[in-house]
Amino acid sequence: MITNEKVKCRNCGELNDYEAQICVKCGALIDDEDRRRTRNIGDADYEEGTGKWGSARITARTNLVLGIEGEARSLVFRALDIDQLVLGRFDPKTGNKPEVDLTDYGAMNKGVSRKHAVIQRKDVSLYIIDQKSANGTYLNGQKLFEYQERVLRDSDDVRLGHLTIRITFEEQK
Repeated sequence: MITNEKVKCRNCGELNDYEAQICVKCGALIDDEDRRRTRNIGDADYEEGTGKWGSARITARTNLVLGIEGEARSLVFRALDIDQLVLGRFDPKTGNKPEVDLTDYGAMNKGVSRKHAVIQRKDVSLYIIDQKSANGTYLNGQKLFEYQERVLRDSDDVRLGHLTIRITFEEQK
């Protein structure tokens, strides 16, 4: 069915083509409920200072926390300071070390490439991009296409080869 109708993303409010499966702005899934849903006038798209599960929006006080499965320690970055974070492992031949070096977390044995994926900030959102890795990058169980941006949200699971990282957005106090 071809139509000029638009469907509004319930996550960010962007108007998408009726046939769209994924929001072009925030990457949220658009399902049949979105196509037939009547918006409740009392709904708010965003409330300042109120955390939302699965939010993709970062603020000046947001920290990006990378929680590596099976590890007590986490890696913390101030989200708005991120331009690009390379996730990978140390290359002993060249001495190159990515910004997020996962070598100490068993990266080599878990199939993490030297330059596996990149987390990139655009405005108030973070995106993950697979860098043509040997064993793939997965976001919430779905394999990413090489060099294609996908929006990161609070509580997302990212898997690099067989190394799983829980993405968390925490507000600084």
